[in-house]
Amino acid sequence: MTVPTTAPGDLTEAVLDIVRGKFEAPQDTTATTPYEDMDFDSLVLLELAVHLSKAYGVEIGDDEILDASNVAETARLLTAKGARLAR
Repeated sequence: MTVPTTAPGDLTEAVLDIVRGKFEAPQDTTATTPYEDMDFDSLVLLELAVHLSKAYGVEIGDDEILDASNVAETARLLTAKGARLAR
């Protein structure tokens, strides 16, 4: 049985939880808060890309994560690559 690709909203919440938890973004961070406002530099974004690549089984290129300006855009990128939440 194939697990359907998650709705972007579900994946957005999951990525937001990772950004707040593992990457210590402020708790009032929203999906549209720019990474720049979270003080995420390119190194942190590359670490986030590696973490998300492993967690969701998709490859996120360095340039792709650097082009994503917030969690919502990152979730759209993951969805476009076929990322799925574990059920």
